[in-house]
Formats: sequence, structure tokens, C-alpha cells
Amino acid sequence: MVHRRMTNQIVTVPCHSRGRFAGRPGEAFGGQFVAPILLPVLDRLEAAYREARADPVFRATFDRLLADHVGRPTPLSLIELGDAGAARLFLKREDLSNSGGSYGGGVLGQCLLAQRMGMGAVVADTGSGDHGVAVAATASRLGLAATIYIADPAGRSQLAMVDRMRAFGATVAMVPGEASMLHHAMSGAIQHWMAHGADCLYVAGAPIGPHPYPTLVRDFQAVIGREARAQIVERTGAPPAVAIATMDGGGAAVGLFGALLDDATRLILVEPEGDGGSRSAAPLSHGRPGVLHGAYTLLLQDADGQLCDIRALAPGASYPAAGPELAAWARAGRIEVARIADGDAIASLRWAARHYGLLMSLESAYGVAHAQRMAATAATGTAIVCVLNGGGTKDLPLVERHG
Repeated sequence: MVHRRMTNQIVTVPCHSRGRFAGRPGEAFGGQFVAPILLPVLDRLEAAYREARADPVFRATFDRLLADHVGRPTPLSLIELGDAGAARLFLKREDLSNSGGSYGGGVLGQCLLAQRMGMGAVVADTGSGDHGVAVAATASRLGLAATIYIADPAGRSQLAMVDRMRAFGATVAMVPGEASMLHHAMSGAIQHWMAHGADCLYVAGAPIGPHPYPTLVRDFQAVIGREARAQIVERTGAPPAVAIATMDGGGAAVGLFGALLDDATRLILVEPEGDGGSRSAAPLSHGRPGVLHGAYTLLLQDADGQLCDIRALAPGASYPAAGPELAAWARAGRIEVARIADGDAIASLRWAARHYGLLMSLESAYGVAHAQRMAATAATGTAIVCVLNGGGTKDLPLVERHG
């Protein structure tokens, strides 16, 4: 059963386990907790997705545009960490896609659904700017109008990303909010969607929000994991021993991990710990169950149930909740959760730039920092794959301000 929260009441609809992800025994995350005006829109979206999955023309169009528009497959880069017998670190280079980030598959699939549903516009939120650029570029390719919401502090620090969105023809809306920057942008985008739901589809960048969004994002992003697994097998003869992704909403994580769930691969999701205090952005480590933006999941909240003031250093990681399926995987013990401090992420970003000529995003650097730690003690020849969510040009001013 999926619970739908409407005004002043809980309505239960007979849909079995649809939209729910099992964690510990008796625990399920996800569902639909939304205003009544969005229920028909969500039903229509789910029906369109079911039809699209069974439509060979839709699948062929999606595959063609993954290559011609997104630029897939993205490469797998080997970073030599020491002697020939040392652990091998492979980086899945989502930073080399057309939009420069890991959002391409999820955005393309959702924009194609908007077209299929006869909608002329899309709306999205962005923290680091990568998702906003992907939506703006894809909307331009498909002839859709795009509106992108970004928190004012993030927009001011990511002016180059804002300029890219506008170059693709998108309208960029700045919203106030000094803390939880992605949370404020998402709230603005959802309010826009509620007001224009008849002709505008919300495009999620992460596997968050009400059903069917977590499933849509996971399925469209699965191309990341399928490619990475095939590339690692080709290079080493076996799936990776370890797969690492950063919690920056979780779109790259579900995409990478989904293809490896049936392997013996250790799946590790790295959360930004910030300075260990007010800037922690680690809902899987420190969160408690609650409802945010239409889904029941793990939230960073205080004793009164109010969202915590997180102020994550990495703009794309400044969301106080985990995707419901990621929360379920973590609580069920299928994925491990690690934490990395801001200073270690900055050091990793600089290390990759100065020694390998690779400038990764700050969000990606948390995962790479943890991969470096693991590689230092891993057995000879251990294959570790880490997904790079995006490029780091946008983060240089931020990194320099923090020493």
C-alpha cells in the first residue's frame, strides 16, 4: 500500500508495494505525500512511464540521444596510485558528458516523458548548477521551455553555470535561502510545478520526491552503472571490488549501484561531514525518518522535527534528506555509508588537479578522498571504481576561499 497524504487526511490507495522501498523489517521508505493537485499529475506521469518502457520507439530515441546529445558512453580513467601491484582506482568520467555532469540520462528520460505527455515546459531545481545546465540543454534540444530554480547564494557563487543555463534559453529564478540551499531551490520548483502542472513537468535531478520520481531517476540513470560495470569487466576481467559514489542528492549513486547490486561489490556512499558540526550533510548517518518533498525518508532534523541548518560547503550536497531507495539500501545493510570532512575533499580535489591534470567537482571529491583512503590499505590489484559527478571549474572560487 502507498500512503497519499492529502489536506487533513491520509488516503490509502490499493497499489501494493508500488513506490515503497524496504529497509529494516517493518520499515518502508518512499510513497506519495503531496497536495491533492499533484496526485493526477503523478498518476499521469507513472502511466506515461509504464507505456514508454514498453515502447521500442521511445527506447530507441532515448538510446540515440544518450549518444548524440549526452555524449555516452563516458570514459573510465585509471589513476595509478603507486606500484604496479597497488590498488587500481578507476574514475567513471561523468564530468565529460555534454552537460559536464552525471545528470544527463535522468534528465533526458524525463524530458522525453514530458514530450510524450504533450507538455511544453519543464521546471527543475539545482544546487551546484550541473543539473540545471543538463535540464536547460536537453530542453533546448527537445524544444521545451525550461525554468530553473537556484538558491541565491548558490547562484551568486556559480555565475558561470547560471550563464550557461541562460545561454540554452532557460529562465533562471533565484530564491532566497542561506541554509539548505538545494532544499529552498527544490521548494521553489515544486511550487512552480503545482501552479503549472497541466503543461509543465518537474524534472528531478536526484532519486527524491514522491513516487514515481525515485524509480524514474534510478532507471534512467542506470546507464552509468551498466557502462561502468562493462568497462571494468573489460579492463580487469571481473566486476569491481568496490564502487563509490558521493551523496549529492544521489542520482549518480543509484545509477552506479543499481547495476552492481547482484555482484559481490562493496557499495559505498560517501556523505559530506562538513566541519563535523553545523555543515554536516549526512542524512544517512545522522538522519531520522520523516517526510520531505513528497516522500518518507531519512531527514536531518532536530528534536522538534524541524529541518537542520546544514550549510554544506558543496552546493550540490546541501539537501537535508536521502533518496528513499538509498535510505532503504543503507538500513538494509546493502550499501555502506562513509563520511568525509570538507578539508579532506578539498585536498583530494587539489591532489587530482596537480598530479593528474583532472579537475573534478567538489561534490565528487568527497568520494575520491574516501577512495584514496581505501586504496592505501586495499589488497594488491583491488579494483575500485568511483563516479565523478561533474567538473570542478565552478568550484575553484569556493575552494580558494576556504584555504
